Amino acid sequence: MAEQTREVLAVVRRTGRPPGVYRLRDVLLDYQLTRDTPATRELAALLAPLDDELIHTLRVHLSTELTRRRTAALLHVHPNTVDNRLRRVAALTGLDPSTPSHLALITAALALTSR
Repeated sequence: MAEQTREVLAVVRRTGRPPGVYRLRDVLLDYQLTRDTPATRELAALLAPLDDELIHTLRVHLSTELTRRRTAALLHVHPNTVDNRLRRVAALTGLDPSTPSHLALITAALALTSR
């Protein structure tokens, strides 16, 4: 149980969740995605072309449930800047954060990156 608690804490930190009490059921998908499988490296590499600013923008955008104005407020930028960054993500990775199937891959890849 202690090992699982450490792993849940690592997932919470890696995914940028706010402070709080978390159980395994609170992070099920991210927890599962961080298990080592043959696809793990390839999935994590999807975001390799992105710099820390774009990774952070994605994390914040996901934490706001894709609300561009809230994302902009949290990043202290104009909403158009958020749009520009998301377009750069798409251009660099081929994954458009506004497309549900791409968003699932982005979310999974973010769970695997420590940036």
